[in-house]
Amino acid sequence: MSLTAFTKIIVTLAVTAWVFILPVEAVATILVLQLALLLYIKHDRMTMAAIGGLAVFTGLMILLQLLFGSPLAVALTGGLRMLVMTMAFLCLLAGTRIQDIAKALVDRFHMPCEYAFMLTTALRFVPNFLTDSEITLDAQSCRGYSNRGNIIKRFLAYLVVIRPLVMRAVAKSETLALSMELKGFGSNTYKNMPSEPLGFGDVIVLLLTVILSTYPFWKKLLVC
Repeated sequence: MSLTAFTKIIVTLAVTAWVFILPVEAVATILVLQLALLLYIKHDRMTMAAIGGLAVFTGLMILLQLLFGSPLAVALTGGLRMLVMTMAFLCLLAGTRIQDIAKALVDRFHMPCEYAFMLTTALRFVPNFLTDSEITLDAQSCRGYSNRGNIIKRFLAYLVVIRPLVMRAVAKSETLALSMELKGFGSNTYKNMPSEPLGFGDVIVLLLTVILSTYPFWKKLLVC
């Protein structure tokens, strides 16, 4: 079942609200579904590295909460909520083209095209930066680069990698600015792209999203 970018954005935003209104068991179930969906959509090395990085960051956040005196249950719940929220956006980026996200933001959410382009460019920057870092590390390794030693030596050695990364990022930004100017970037940029009408699957998913989003209200009605 193919869903439009508009539906995917709505579901992603709804998940960020569900982590606060749904029971913890339901939030944990959403996390399992997110992992299964993400591995089904894209199971390459970069995706696994992103999941691993999020897991490590969540563990550090839980540890910090415990160090500051938070109960274990509160720390685990907070870490679970943060992980589900970030995984929702990761699933959105893995299963949707950046161009479709920008098109939906401009057409459906009436966001100015400049802000939509800025947002999608920022989302595109992270995977591009990770790719450039791998290329730079391989190139510097061929020249005898080594990151062995203590933390200070590793930090000083990594400065050799940071400089070409910054230079590549600056060169890409200049190329992007020149391309935008030559192509006449403006309010009509995304209007030439074909529109995505809502299908039957989109309607079903949106209805389920509304039902889950109003969980506290109809729960009280059922109890009464």
